[in-house]
Parts: sequence; C-alpha cells; structure tokens
Amino acid sequence: MTNDHEAVECRFAVLFDGVAPSLHAWAALRASGPLRRRLEPEDLVQEIAVRAYQRIDDFDPDRGSFRQWIFGFAQRVWLEVLRELGRDPLSDRRRQGGDSQLDALPDSVTAISQRIAKEDTLRASLARLEELSDDDRRLVASVGLEGLSHADAALVLAISEESCRKRWQRLRARLSQDPVLRSLHLCV
Repeated sequence: MTNDHEAVECRFAVLFDGVAPSLHAWAALRASGPLRRRLEPEDLVQEIAVRAYQRIDDFDPDRGSFRQWIFGFAQRVWLEVLRELGRDPLSDRRRQGGDSQLDALPDSVTAISQRIAKEDTLRASLARLEELSDDDRRLVASVGLEGLSHADAALVLAISEESCRKRWQRLRARLSQDPVLRSLHLCV
C-alpha cells in the first residue's frame, strides 16, 4: 500500500465519520415499513460507502461539502436499489447487493459504519424519528439530512415551497429541543 493510497483512505475515513450518523438515519428513514423486510439500512449505508470511496477523487470541496457529495451518492444508490427491488416486487428475499464490492472498502470505513450502527445515540434518534408522521420523516430526510433546498424538497413532498419552508421551520424548532436528535447534525 502506498502512502498516497493510505492518505486517501484516511481522508475518506475522516470525512465519512463526520456524516455517518446522518447517513444511517437517512437510510433508516428510507428503508422503513414493509421495505425493511427486504433492505437493511446498514446494507444501504455500506453500498453508499463503497461507491463513494471508489469515487473519492471526484470530490471537490470547492463545489460543495462532503455531506452534499455523499448524499448525492446516497440518492443515486437509493434509486438503483428501488429499481432492483421493483424488478421482483413480490419477493420477501433480502437484497444481496454490494457484498462483492465490500472488499474494496477500507477496514477503517467499515469499522466506522458498524460502530455508528450500534451506537445507542443513533438507535435513540431513530426511535424518536419513528414517532414522527410519515410527512415529517420525509421532510427530515429531504431537508434535515440530505440538505435539499426548500424548493427541491417541496417537489419531493408535493407541497408548495412556502409550505415546505414553514413546516421545516416548525419541525426543526421542535427537533432542536431534543438533545438526542442533535447528534444527527440536521441541516438548518
């Protein structure tokens, strides 16, 4: 292993560690309900990490934050997974994607993902998020975790931009009072 390769691994691990709790929460919100029988949030996060690590050289901090960049990957991977699961909609079999590529992921990143998934704080945060209405969970995922603009989130939620802005302001104020949810570092 060269020093350059080690530096890339270290850089990615540090950046990934900063967004891993938010990414896990996002994955749990996306892979909820009946979909959970077929897709574990941890598997989705690992798939995102593998793909992002393979493309880390494309990350340009002058164009946006690592959080924005990784959630771009998250969206693309999510859509691919949904398409894959949609090809066999009646199956209760779990998705078996990404395992062959996990060897490409540095142990340090895998360890971060596994550690975050087991943290009590994340579990408590996810339990709190599950108490929200479906619309509020979608709002948290879109604006609070992905960092979408109110205009973009409004399209996802099929509401007006102004309604989205006001709903997010009220929800964010309520969530910011909860010390457990502060660990997710929701976008403002």
